[in-house]
Parts: sequence; C-alpha cells; structure tokens
Amino acid sequence: MWSDNETDIDYLNHSEVAEMICDMISDDTLLPLSVGVYGGWGVGKSSILQLVNKRLTDDGNTIVIEFDAWLYQGFDEAKSALMTVISQALITEAPEDLKEKAKGLFRRVNKLRLLGLGAEAGMAALGLPTFGFVSKAIESGGDAIAGKGDAEDLIAIQDGVDTATGKLKGLIDPKEVQSPPEEIAAFKAEFSALLEGLDKRLVVFVDNLDRCLPKTAIENLEAMRLFLSLPNTAFVVAADVDMVRHAVATHFSGVSKKHVEDYLDKLVQFPVAVPRLGLQEVQAFLCMLVLSRSSAVNAAALESARTYLLETIQNSWSESGRFSLDELSKIVSANADLKTQLENVLRIAPTLAQSKAVLGNPRIIKRMMNTVRMRHGLAKRRKMNLDEAVIAKISLFERCTSDRAFGDLLKMVNASPKGKVKKLSSTDLEKIGTSTTGFPESWHDHKEFIAEWGQLSPELSKVDLRAAVYLARETLPLQITNATLSPETIKAIAALLQISTRVSKAAGTAIDTIPLDERSAAMSELINTLRQDGDWSRKRADVNGAVILATKHPETKDDLLRFLSSVQQPAAWLRSLIETLQKGG
Repeated sequence: MWSDNETDIDYLNHSEVAEMICDMISDDTLLPLSVGVYGGWGVGKSSILQLVNKRLTDDGNTIVIEFDAWLYQGFDEAKSALMTVISQALITEAPEDLKEKAKGLFRRVNKLRLLGLGAEAGMAALGLPTFGFVSKAIESGGDAIAGKGDAEDLIAIQDGVDTATGKLKGLIDPKEVQSPPEEIAAFKAEFSALLEGLDKRLVVFVDNLDRCLPKTAIENLEAMRLFLSLPNTAFVVAADVDMVRHAVATHFSGVSKKHVEDYLDKLVQFPVAVPRLGLQEVQAFLCMLVLSRSSAVNAAALESARTYLLETIQNSWSESGRFSLDELSKIVSANADLKTQLENVLRIAPTLAQSKAVLGNPRIIKRMMNTVRMRHGLAKRRKMNLDEAVIAKISLFERCTSDRAFGDLLKMVNASPKGKVKKLSSTDLEKIGTSTTGFPESWHDHKEFIAEWGQLSPELSKVDLRAAVYLARETLPLQITNATLSPETIKAIAALLQISTRVSKAAGTAIDTIPLDERSAAMSELINTLRQDGDWSRKRADVNGAVILATKHPETKDDLLRFLSSVQQPAAWLRSLIETLQKGG
C-alpha cells in the first residue's frame, strides 16, 4: 500500500517547478511576492510545497511557515488565524535578544483578535484588509473598552452592538486604544522591525484554500494582502484556481467574470501551473511505486532508480531521455518476480496517461494501485489463483468506465461458463471501435477506451474471472453471484433497490423470498450499494427498500442505523428518517 499524503521525495520531476519557485523567492528584488501553485485535485500541489520547503529550509536564510487554511475553518476567524500562526512561529524562530519583540507582536495580534477588527469603510478606503474591528466602540473610549467585563460583552462587541456595556477592565488600557488604521499601521511597523532584526525572509505556505467555504477563502486572501505590503515576505498559495475563482464569484455575488479574474490576479503575482503528467512521468511514477514497496530493493538502489527515472524525464526531449526497463532492472538488480511486476504496470501506463478518467493524475493512479494491492492481498489469503495483472486490468476498466458499464462486465462474467468471457478476447474487443454489435449498450460511450483496453495483456477471454468479480464486490455487490447468497436473495435485493415508496407491497413480497439466514447479508449488500453514492443532500428513493427490510425484520435495523448515522452533515430528511428508525417506526 502507498500513502496518500504529500511527500518531499520527488517521483514526478516536480523538483523543476520547486526550483523555479525557490529562484523567485530568493530574488530580493521581487519581494514582497505571491506565487500561486495551481492544479486540480491530486496533481501534486502539496508535494511541490514540501519540495520548496525542503530547499528553502536548507539554505538557512528563510523562515518557512505552513498554514492549512481548511484546518482553521469553523474554529477561528480566518484573518486572525493566519496572523496568529505567523506571530507564534516568529516567537519560536526569534533569538533571545528578539524574543520580547516577537512576543510584543504576538500580543498585538491578540489585541486585534480581542477587539475583532472587522469590515470598516475607512479601512477599505485605505486598501487595508478588515478585521471585524468595531471602530465606534473603540474610538468612543467608553465603558466598552475600560469597564468591567464578561464573555457576553465580548460577543456583543464583536457583533458590533453599539450599546454593549463594556466591562473589560484590565484587558486593555484605554490610553492604548487606537483607531483601526493606527492599529494596523502599528502591527506593520512591529512586524517589519522584527523581520529586519531576524535578517531572514519569511515564506508562508497557504494550502487547501480551495477546500474552504467562499467566505473563509476570501478572508485568507485579504489577510495575505496585509502581509504583501511588508518587506522580505512571500506567500505560496496551493489551490485549484477554478475553485478559488468560484469562491470569489460566490462571495462577491453579481460581479463580472473579468472582475473575478482580476481579483485573484492582483493578489497572486506569479501563477505556476502543475504540469500534467505525460507517458514518461506515469511510467516513472508506477515504477517507483512498485520499487518503493519491494523488499528486494534497498534504499541505495531505490535512490539510484529514482535518479535514473528523473533523468529520463528531464532529458525526454533528447535521445538520452529514452526509458529502458532493462537498464532500470539492472540498477535495482531486479529478480524475475520484480521485473514481471514492473512489466505489468508499464503495460497500463499509456492508458493511465491518456484516459479521460485518469489523465495522469498521480493521486488517482496511487488509489487505483492501492485497490489492486488490497484485492491481490485478499486473493492470496483466500487462496485464489488470480494474477495481480488480471486484477489490475479489471480495476482499470472499473476506473475508466461507468458503474453501469462495469456492472455489465460483471454480469457477463456471471453468465459465462466457468467465468470465462469469450467476448473479452483482444480480437473481439478491437472490433468494438467500428461496431458495438454484440456488446452491452453501456459500453458504447467507452468504445475507444475498451478497444485499447482489450489489447493490454493479459488476455482475459480464457481466464476464470469469477474470483475477480468477488474481489470487486464492494463496488457493485449486486453483480455478484457467489456461494454465500442464493439467487432468490440477489433477485430480492435488486427489487428492493427499485422501490419508490415505503408502503410498497412489492417490497414486502421481495423480502418474503429472502431466506431467514440471509437477511443480514441482504442488508449488508443494500448498504454497500447505498455507500457508492455519497450525495445525501437530496432525498433518495434507493434507501426505501433497506428501510422496509429493517422495519419488517428488526434484527437488520442496527446495521442500517450505523450506516445512516455515519453520513457526515445529514440533511433534515435523513435526520428525520434516522429518528423514525430509532423509535421503531
């Protein structure tokens, strides 16, 4: 299995992007600076940040602060959270002679948070980000600042209640109270003086901005704007640019597309797109996944292999950039089994690089390979004589087609003698490109992929695929005919998934055909199918059959309740359904 987390070990030649970003940050004439690392989900943005971090940390002249915008969503006001994280990090980094200055900056940030600097027309006019400051309460110098205090009064102040009885005695000296622009100016002056004393660049990584709600995303961008007016600072933002633009358009409703683009472009000076992986990158990535999990490859050989593969990518424009499996096998002293594993993954590399369902996305590739590894491990434990290459080919079909197309493939396996599907021969599948006659209708939309898929080895037409179908049961459980479920139960489950109302007589008839000892298994299969669609915001009819089964046979209810209760942020209709089941309805 392979970790799904970001890494600072480069398998994909992302170091070139990291080097380019480091060059910009190291150029003092460009500071203050903002760089956007743009790309979709799973393409390696966070890993690029790790590579940049490693290089900048090694140079000794840079303070790197990592800020996960998504982590603070819902727990803190986004702008003050960013300021707090930066000021806390500077206390850690400051030598003894600057500790008090760093702590002073932190205290000022806390003061800003306490006062709740916020949306003020005067600050906006100055081009400053707003921090929830209730300026009237501050400037009045009345009891809201100097009086006696409790928690409710703090909330009232932050909500901008003009008449709040301020009782914050001892927290803020009235003589220290300044107007919002003065507080921001004082913060900037203290921050600049501290950085000058440290004599280092400050680089802040802002990650997962595209996962935030629009309001939080905008607050983080506005907080960045404050720091981008300060010397020796740089921000590196990793995000899906389309998601961030959507947040801007949502937050500032009614603005034009041009204004949305201009807003982000003014904040992010240097956009850098994560390159899409080509064939050689996918080949290198797959090979490194295999080698990194092989007990036959030691650390030194693995690093030599990584260096060789990166050099082939970097020189792919020239004759010296040709990849050689024989050369790679020689570097790692690959035995026959390891070389076979490498050959297997290299066969599917072109499809992974070109398929619209994958497009060389490293996270998708890694997850698919994890699925293959899990299923192969299960096959070995169940003593199934099933080659890993067969599992990989079936998993590729599953990933690159639709649920319906994959379901029809499993039906073909179930309907074929001994699980051998003659129509899966490379010769027959090659014909699907010109004629779809004889193939399921659901395959028509994927005929180009299926024709190419059919030419990949191993040839499946003579392989008993029943074990492969069993291994795929968590994806489409209803397509499996196995020894544990009777034909009556499988038919009943299919009928229950089509029930449109919870007073259906057909549902009761179907349930009555399920043998007593298969009721729990039937509920498990229903739940597995419901799990495939993660959208519970809309009212769903496919849950009705499971609810009727749980009501009619209470011994199956607990399994359904556990599953429904695990749904994150359930909609009102689902909460009502759970309550009804809990009450025995």
